[in-house]
Amino acid sequence: MDTEVLFKRKEDSLTITLDKNADYKTIKEKIREILSASDDLFEDLETEIIIEGRRLLDEEEKELTSLIAEKTDLPVKFDKPKQMGLASIDNIFNKDTSITNTKVYTGTLRSGQRIEFEGSIVVLGDVNSGSEVVAEENIVILGNLRGFAHAGAKGNRSAFIAANSITPTQIRIADIILRNTSEKKEIGNAYELAKIDMGSIVIEH
Repeated sequence: MDTEVLFKRKEDSLTITLDKNADYKTIKEKIREILSASDDLFEDLETEIIIEGRRLLDEEEKELTSLIAEKTDLPVKFDKPKQMGLASIDNIFNKDTSITNTKVYTGTLRSGQRIEFEGSIVVLGDVNSGSEVVAEENIVILGNLRGFAHAGAKGNRSAFIAANSITPTQIRIADIILRNTSEKKEIGNAYELAKIDMGSIVIEH
C-alpha cells in the first residue's frame, strides 16, 4: 500500500497527510493521480482542506494548492509540523561550537548535486539520496537528510549535523563514520542532531 499521500475524508472535512520521508516529486504525482481518479472527492465539503505531515517549501505549497484548485474552490491550509526556525538554528550553533562563516543554500539538493564549504552550511530544503553536503564545520538542514553529509570535514570533532529527519545511508563527522542511523536517542526536540559522543556518532531527536 502506498503511504506517501493519504486522503482522509470525515463528514464535511478532508485531510491530506504527507509522508515526511517521501520525495516531494513523488508526493506531487500521487496527489495528481488521486485527484484525476476521483471526480466526487470534494463533493459536499464545507471546510478548508488541510494538508499535514511534513514541511514544504513555499513553491511546493503553491504547486499543490494549484493542483487542488483545478478540482475545487475550497481554501487549502498547510498544517506544518514543528521544525527548525531561525531561533532553533541559533540555539544549536551556540550550544556546541562558535560559528565563523556560514553558507546558505536555498532549495532541495537532488541526486548528483554536491555543495562544499570551508565553514558551516545551512540548507533550506531537503538533501535527497544521491546528493552530498560537505562542511568543515556544522551542517543544518531545514528539511530531511537522506543523502550523504560530512561535517567537520577537516577534523573538527565538535561539529554536528542537524535536520528535521536524519535517515541517510551514511554520515560523517570528522573521521567518524555512521552507516546505521536506526539507533536514535529520544530527547524531545523538533529536530534531530548528530554529534560525536564518547568516540561514536549518536543521533538525538
